[in-house]
Amino acid sequence: MAVGAATEQIAGAWWCTTFQHARRGTCRGRPSWKSLPGSCVVDRAGQRIANESQNYMAYQLALFKRHSVERPCVPAWMVFDARFRRSYLAGPLLTSNDLPDHRIPRAWIDSGFVTIASTIDELAARTGIAVDGLRQTLARMNEFARTGRDLDFQRGDTAYDRYYGDARVQPNPCLAPIAEAPFYALRMEPGDFGTHGGLATDADARVLDGRQRPIEGLYATGNCAAALLPTYPGPGATLGPAMTFGWQAARHLSGWKD
Repeated sequence: MAVGAATEQIAGAWWCTTFQHARRGTCRGRPSWKSLPGSCVVDRAGQRIANESQNYMAYQLALFKRHSVERPCVPAWMVFDARFRRSYLAGPLLTSNDLPDHRIPRAWIDSGFVTIASTIDELAARTGIAVDGLRQTLARMNEFARTGRDLDFQRGDTAYDRYYGDARVQPNPCLAPIAEAPFYALRMEPGDFGTHGGLATDADARVLDGRQRPIEGLYATGNCAAALLPTYPGPGATLGPAMTFGWQAARHLSGWKD
């Protein structure tokens, strides 16, 4: 930018779910945890926000669209039961075999990052989630698990969803009952992996100035450049363009022709 380079898409990012520990500033982000069967994500009203198994960009954009003063979705809570906890990781929370409840750091519980309760009503009271909404949502999720069809958000209908589920769970690898006490809520925050904005470039990966003219000798690829695919078509959406435009830059630098 100091030599006149233009930028594009600076307001955008690779949005994702994050889990913030009690120790301020310590976050973990991994999209697949909330995709696993026997869990769902709810807002303060106890209602689901979107398809938890869809790609992380689409989920967070849906959350941002739904979030408002009247209907806050930040924070949200990933809710699951004892069966889920025995079977899967959830953020920094290891399985109950590796990290029993009595060994969960007290600071995680005191801060509200992790909530444990023997009943759904108790879980709602401790988190501040609306109890009627949470009850209705979990009852509905349990019915979806039985039939294998998510009538609200179609979770598990696509190959992408099912890839991040558990193939051992049928009829839908993304849906399982949330019914075995104790019950858990893990507080979630919106976050990102990084900006998808960056330097404006041309087809040879040359950095452009504010008048769309190449800056001599300056090239950019990958996350240094504005994203070619600012949505999420699938894994490697940054790696493919980085390799391609790295090749283009090398061709231009060397003067090599076909």
